Amino acid sequence: MGHRSMSDIVRFAAKRHAAFGALGTLEIVGQAARCFTRQEAGVVSRALDAVATGASPERQIFMSPIASDHEFEAVASDEGLRVLGAPLDDVMLSWAQARALSTLLRAFSAGA
Repeated sequence: MGHRSMSDIVRFAAKRHAAFGALGTLEIVGQAARCFTRQEAGVVSRALDAVATGASPERQIFMSPIASDHEFEAVASDEGLRVLGAPLDDVMLSWAQARALSTLLRAFSAGA
């Protein structure tokens, strides 16, 4: 499979929710959408950064967002980050794409 741009793989949109306030909806191609609160987006962003830069020895990131029916789970490898989509497709992100996702989530968590 050839290289795909982030905009071909990931979509993110913020919306208001009566109970949770701001929610960010993350859609990764071929997977179920996941909704994050600002705090959850910040936690996942920091985890992505830590794994991508080698600051953390962890090889797995997991979050079960409170306002979502689907968890976020990703596993690091030398090639990048595989976002698990069970029972749907897994999606492989390059490290540059994983850092771009981190930036997107960080911006939302900061109120942007």
